[in-house]
Amino acid sequence: MKVKMEVADETALGDGPRRAYERSPVTDGDGTERLGALWNYLSSWVAPDGGIHGPVVHRGDLKRMFAIHDTAWTQQAVIEGLLFLYRRSGNDYWLRWALRLADAQCARQDGDGRFRWAGHEDDRYSSLVHNTLADCALLDTVAVLQEQGDAQRRNRYLAVVEKNLDDYVIGQLYRPALGGFAMNPIDYYAGRDRFIVNMNSVSVEALIKLDRQRGTTRYARLVHSIGERIRSLQARDGLCQGSFAYSHIEPDVHVSLYTAIAVRGILGFAELTNAAVWSDIARGVIAFLLRVEDAETGLWYHKVEHDQLCRFPLFVAGAGMICNGIFDAAQLTGTKLDAQSLAARLLRYQHRNGAIRNFIGYDHPDNGRRRGVGTDCWEDIYPTPSWNAQAFHFLCRVLPPPEPPLPPRRSRTLVRSRRYLYLETRRYSAIVGVRPLDRGIMAVYLKGLRHGLVAPGRHMIVRAAVKMLMNLRSGRAALRWLRRWMSRRSTSLASE
Repeated sequence: MKVKMEVADETALGDGPRRAYERSPVTDGDGTERLGALWNYLSSWVAPDGGIHGPVVHRGDLKRMFAIHDTAWTQQAVIEGLLFLYRRSGNDYWLRWALRLADAQCARQDGDGRFRWAGHEDDRYSSLVHNTLADCALLDTVAVLQEQGDAQRRNRYLAVVEKNLDDYVIGQLYRPALGGFAMNPIDYYAGRDRFIVNMNSVSVEALIKLDRQRGTTRYARLVHSIGERIRSLQARDGLCQGSFAYSHIEPDVHVSLYTAIAVRGILGFAELTNAAVWSDIARGVIAFLLRVEDAETGLWYHKVEHDQLCRFPLFVAGAGMICNGIFDAAQLTGTKLDAQSLAARLLRYQHRNGAIRNFIGYDHPDNGRRRGVGTDCWEDIYPTPSWNAQAFHFLCRVLPPPEPPLPPRRSRTLVRSRRYLYLETRRYSAIVGVRPLDRGIMAVYLKGLRHGLVAPGRHMIVRAAVKMLMNLRSGRAALRWLRRWMSRRSTSLASE
């Protein structure tokens, strides 16, 4: 099934509207040059072993800033993007890079089948979605290797995927009571098992693709039962109609990005069953994402919670996943799609080094910061590979492939204001955040290493020191005495 596209004039990509949020100059050039610039940025973070390093800044002040090892979330998106470029251009340059990154992902498998460093912002996790996204990327690579006749590497990748799905995903994460998979052996965030729709949808995609490569229907019954569970969690009315609840215990939380990710499995269900119901479900997703478009930025509201729109933080580079969901849903339903317009929404926020900023409105009450007002902060403008990989994945589907070898980009990018300073070259990356004070940071990364030099802001240092003191009996006593002394002092001053 082909997508009907209304392709805009590609030169318009260089003339996108300048928003108040754009503190940095936007790179010039057409879509091909811009995609090449993004690849130059991502490839600068690739370590000698093929892992894409980089810190992680997630929504809700969840971060991994010190350890900057690769993660399946980043690795899979870049692999799939490179495979798109290879298929569309026929140039082996892109395939060689994809295989290098896929080899690195295979090397991350532990003895029990799980992938190491598959927790995004939290290394306690080897979560369902990160493992199965990696499986999907490896299985897409397997399909290309079959065409290439590389049986040895193809069989190695298949063995890795099979071990991950059988021993870890099914062996450790399947919960009959949920009707699907839990996100992790222990859900540290919720404290209980959850059926998370987008994660189970991606797991279904992986199971269907493995069955297809093996020529079997081994997982068909499991896939069908999870499909019915996913269908039951799609909203039928109201503002959220067409969206998916985040999980079965959070039926009133609908996050735009996660609804878009859920489309991945819907494509698999449609191919497997040929049932029209899945087209209707995809049509509902498109309608929901249209309702939550942000008119000012061209991006998408963060979520709907208890029928209330929560605008911030807006995903920018990460919105590539929303674009992919729209693209896939349009493919399934035959909906007309202006793919170049979707690409332009991301590229208008591109820095001169090719990277795309992470967020808009990170410092806002919608993101859990009670005193925030939505003014740009360092978390907004600082680009990280984990989110830029998602933009790359989508843009590789719709922009003309660059012609390698790619010309070198600007050697240094500098973005600054009174609240932050961002500096990056191909060898290092640095971010200084001054405001808000309690979220300040100074971090410097040498891109070949797995750890960075990170110092939190002064308020964070004070809070950490207080926390350490509170862990000591003498420290707790000293802090109680200090509070009593300050209370007496303030009373004395008031009486004077």
